[in-house]
Amino acid sequence: MRFPVSALALIAATAAHADDIVTRADIARATVYIGAAEISRTTTITVPAGTHRVIVALPGGSAEAPQVSTGADVVLGVPNEVFGVPVAEGALDTAAQARARDAVDAAREAVQTAEDRIARADARIRGATLQIAYLEALARGGENGAEMPDDPNDLAIYLGAIGTESARVGEDLQEALVARRDLTDDLDARQTDLRSAEQRLAALRPFGTTVNGLAIEVTAAAETTLDLTLEHFAQDVAWSPSYEWHLDSETGELSLDRFISLSVGGGEFWQNVAVTFSTSDPFRQREPSELLPRPARIHEPRPQPTLRGAADMSSAALSADVVAMEPVGIAEETSEVSFLGLEVSYTYNAPVVVGATGQTILPLDSLEFETELTNRAVPRDDLTAFLVAEFENDSGEPILPGEALFFRDGGLIGNEWIRMISAGASEELAFGPVDHLRLTWQDLSLDEGDRGIFVQTNTQERRVGFTVENTSDNPEDVSVLYATPFAEQEDLDVDVMLTPQPTARDVDDLRGVVAWDITLAPGETRDFRMDVSFDWPEGLVLNWRP
Repeated sequence: MRFPVSALALIAATAAHADDIVTRADIARATVYIGAAEISRTTTITVPAGTHRVIVALPGGSAEAPQVSTGADVVLGVPNEVFGVPVAEGALDTAAQARARDAVDAAREAVQTAEDRIARADARIRGATLQIAYLEALARGGENGAEMPDDPNDLAIYLGAIGTESARVGEDLQEALVARRDLTDDLDARQTDLRSAEQRLAALRPFGTTVNGLAIEVTAAAETTLDLTLEHFAQDVAWSPSYEWHLDSETGELSLDRFISLSVGGGEFWQNVAVTFSTSDPFRQREPSELLPRPARIHEPRPQPTLRGAADMSSAALSADVVAMEPVGIAEETSEVSFLGLEVSYTYNAPVVVGATGQTILPLDSLEFETELTNRAVPRDDLTAFLVAEFENDSGEPILPGEALFFRDGGLIGNEWIRMISAGASEELAFGPVDHLRLTWQDLSLDEGDRGIFVQTNTQERRVGFTVENTSDNPEDVSVLYATPFAEQEDLDVDVMLTPQPTARDVDDLRGVVAWDITLAPGETRDFRMDVSFDWPEGLVLNWRP
């Protein structure tokens, strides 16, 4: 049987009745979307014959209107929300919460024992202090003191006895004071243990002595054990993919370690939950927009408003808007991937646990790719070449957008948000600078002693030079890129001369971008030069810089 909880269901603040059965329903399964989750809770209870009210305690109540179902042969009533139902402390604890609560009780007993020891030590101190005060009174003599003997021999014996006893009692007092100091230190330690135990219990977020949840009348013909399932959506759950790219620059091997970052709000623990992660959005627009007629109309021309009139009209319109506005209320497979159209889902093969932080990162899997490595140099903008890996996503599934860390030869070199890499698509990823491939760029037109910049009202000539230097002990292949000027207007003439001639032009269909594919010997420096001249009609201005 299955019943939805209506938004208008009776909300009652009530005490538990004699026939009430109070239980908890922890999350057993969840399908997590990008910004929400479909939650399934389960609980197993035994109800005697007859009609009983089952109260399912839920963290934070049941604001998401769960649906309740069971496969047992019982009759379920319409669920109602209840608040403030009293329960015995610890009655709804999980095993972990019960252990943490036992640890708190043990820590409290240890504190009490330490306090009792201090109390006994205080009693010893008071007794010794009283004895010393009595002995001092005897030694003083007088009205409240002891009567001194007349015989000098007896007086010496008497004073010796008082001195000996005073020394003994003083030693007892000192021992008691030292013992109390040690007991105080022990009490401080036991109190620290108690606070830690209480914090560990609080972090597990157990139910208190009153609970909120759902009340469901269950009628059974005989004593029945039944599984109740509650299903609802949670808006405070989300997931996102994250990655680690690892490149071996010697072999060109590229591996992708994939992870899932799961975020759970509301403070509820997830313990051994079966989770599926999906890229679909169950809340997206389901139907097309309603289309209304849009007639064309004509009207008498209106006079153009003056500046003051326009300002008045704007103020009036703004006021009208304000009045009208109303408030608006990794080494093993850990998942199985499936596709539904453009949607992707991952069924995680291990139970998921989310603790007190509400955050966890789950290893998903690892993918391997073959790459072509290129040392790419852009002398106009960079000081070094960069290592670029080109590969094809032959994994059979898309690589979703997400935050990624990049490692080259085991060292972290940076992080970046990566875009979607479709299945079968080619992609380029950069893996940091190649420091021994140094680049320089210079506008030779500005060099002293050169021809300088030749500029007339409608002509200009420029020369730039750049170099690539290999400071390592090994030869290196480098792809040098440069964006040369070109004209899209018929009246603008551009003449470009490159030395040496490039290997490729219009690289990646980018007009004017040229490339030199070169091999640099150890210690070699290669020079490049571009001479460019412009000619355009008088009265116009050239917009370009080298």
